[in-house]
Amino acid sequence: MSLFQACEPTGSAVLRTWLMFAAALGACHAEPALPAAPAPVVTHAPPPARAPVEVLTCVDLPRDDPRSHDLSGLAWDAGEHLLYAISDRAPWIVVLAPRADLSAYELREPIPLDLPVERWDGEALALAGDRFLLVADETEQAVFSVQRDGRGGMRVALPVFAGTRHNLGLEGLGYVASPSGRYVFAANEQALEGDGPTSSVAHGTVVRLLRHPLDGGADLEVAYLTDPIFTAGPRGDNGVSDIAPLSPDRVLVLERAWVQGSGNSVRLYDVDLRTAKDVLGLADARAAGPIAKRLVVDLALLPDERCAQPSQWQRRRTLENYEGMALGPTLPDGRRVLFLVSDDNSHATQDARILALALAPGDL
Repeated sequence: MSLFQACEPTGSAVLRTWLMFAAALGACHAEPALPAAPAPVVTHAPPPARAPVEVLTCVDLPRDDPRSHDLSGLAWDAGEHLLYAISDRAPWIVVLAPRADLSAYELREPIPLDLPVERWDGEALALAGDRFLLVADETEQAVFSVQRDGRGGMRVALPVFAGTRHNLGLEGLGYVASPSGRYVFAANEQALEGDGPTSSVAHGTVVRLLRHPLDGGADLEVAYLTDPIFTAGPRGDNGVSDIAPLSPDRVLVLERAWVQGSGNSVRLYDVDLRTAKDVLGLADARAAGPIAKRLVVDLALLPDERCAQPSQWQRRRTLENYEGMALGPTLPDGRRVLFLVSDDNSHATQDARILALALAPGDL
């Protein structure tokens, strides 16, 4: 087993428990009373304004451990207090046990997967009760349900995204169980051939967000337009790298861009499926217009002192090649943890990392 620590600035204290964590973030310190005067006044400093999104911890995984590399999808098990990450190169699910304060993670024995796919390309992961849902090949749209031990694989039949571009297919996967039923969500990374071009500096790319009911009912597909690539440069792209459903109607969407020599751009958006038209029967999703989206956070705007210096040039140390996302536990102050995992592609110039953010209740 391997245990690794969060990168903290010299002199920072690592919080020991969730309660201590919340108290330290919200504490209010009183200023000294003013000197005696004819009309003495005692003032107290107001509580510091809390940012809607805060970096809690930023943990770089050990390069000498093969379990750290090529992690793409992410899922959180609230009952077991474990993170699961799927590899896009090795057919396994990596198990990570976080400390209570998220300052370190223990890498545990991976869960092996033996699924009938010609080429393994694990790209997304979700928990559905006592089973995992996963994408085993994004281009072939191979979605499976497996037991917690990786056995008993069953193909999940979803509507086909016709015209998937190579290596730009199913990238995001999610699951929600609610009083109205159980739903699987999926999203492609960049536009299908019939839905327009891939992203550029001038324009974004149109992808499809799918909601598939498991208990009967109609499928829903909506058009989602990504941002343009954040800067000009060679080999640039921007697409959807993961999704996290909040309810049957609301989904968090992770956009991840990269430009050679300029690093990454990572933004998180919230969309409400009730505000969009269904594009399921349309050959070109652009005909319906894209769903409205609300920016939750731009990682380039967050304080980055909790993150180590990245191996490649980035505008902010918080930025990396984040490909997986999972909603985590609720903190004592009501904020929700959101985990992001970066795929280092087994390259020396990229870092395998878990970034833990705290989202205010109003952002969920």
